[in-house]
Amino acid sequence: MRKLAVAALIMLCIVGSLFANGANEKSSNSGVVEFKVVGNNSSALVTEAMKKIAAEIEEKSNGTLKPILYLEGQLGDNDEDLCTGLSEGNYEMLVNAEMLFNWAVPEWMELFNMAFIFDSQDHLQKFWQSEMGADLAAKLEEKYNVTAYLNTIALRGPRYLTANKAIYSVSDMKGVKLRTPNNAGVIASWTATGANVTPVAWGELFGALQNGIVNAQENPLANIDQAGMYQVQKYLMQTEHQYTNYFVYFSNNFWKSLTSEQQAIISTAIDNGFAWHNEQVNAEDEAFLAKFQEKGMTLITKDQIDIDSFKNAIVPVLLEENKDKYPEGAYEKIRALVD
Repeated sequence: MRKLAVAALIMLCIVGSLFANGANEKSSNSGVVEFKVVGNNSSALVTEAMKKIAAEIEEKSNGTLKPILYLEGQLGDNDEDLCTGLSEGNYEMLVNAEMLFNWAVPEWMELFNMAFIFDSQDHLQKFWQSEMGADLAAKLEEKYNVTAYLNTIALRGPRYLTANKAIYSVSDMKGVKLRTPNNAGVIASWTATGANVTPVAWGELFGALQNGIVNAQENPLANIDQAGMYQVQKYLMQTEHQYTNYFVYFSNNFWKSLTSEQQAIISTAIDNGFAWHNEQVNAEDEAFLAKFQEKGMTLITKDQIDIDSFKNAIVPVLLEENKDKYPEGAYEKIRALVD
């Protein structure tokens, strides 16, 4: 009797195992491709755009492509870790700025981050859609097994200079204690203007401005608003000296595992979502300009600023200092994209 019970138990285990394997096989062959979409976005607009993109992907694929969203730092709040995780295949899709390109092609990205190298959002988009952008994406893929989507990028508003005195030309930068991010191209650009450049962590910037550790900074209007810098800065200069963006990156193994039809669905969704984002960014910037002036900031418009004095102080100096570092002819190629 005991032997029969043991035999029955063994048979139940075998049947259970077969059932479980069958269930797993059914799940893996269900035709639904789930994938993680990761971010650590301070921009509410980028997060909203990615939600729209995810919804369109699921709708247009009839639910066979299912993005799982972790857009607000749920899988990590350090950009370096997030980029590494994508390269290692821990998730399939990442929205981030240019950090991966900084790693893959640092000689290009120092030039890319020079002040006044791009004239507009359109100029920046043309760069990434050009052969130069394709070449950089190929190097990124080779080094980090990551595909960068370049057909449409999420454009950020241009960067403005703020200070506690009015600045009309580069001569006004002398003695200014200017905070910048810790980025070689940005630091070099503003050092060339005669400013005393001090990299300060983003989270410490408001306090540094309030306490006089620095008395000027530069950022997109959305960041200026987010940090409430209008409370500790008197003047807003419409220098529009730098244009940057966010990208969608894919784990290369994931992207290449998709059919051409699946890739097309995802690509179209990104194009539509980022087109919406870019329209919203520009509308939002107009609202920020009005808000900051209502809060007491004085706007120094672009036509009041001697922009050429800044360009003449920055561009020739950086090109000469980095003539053995910047790729040959890269500056001229970028400038040739201007209409």
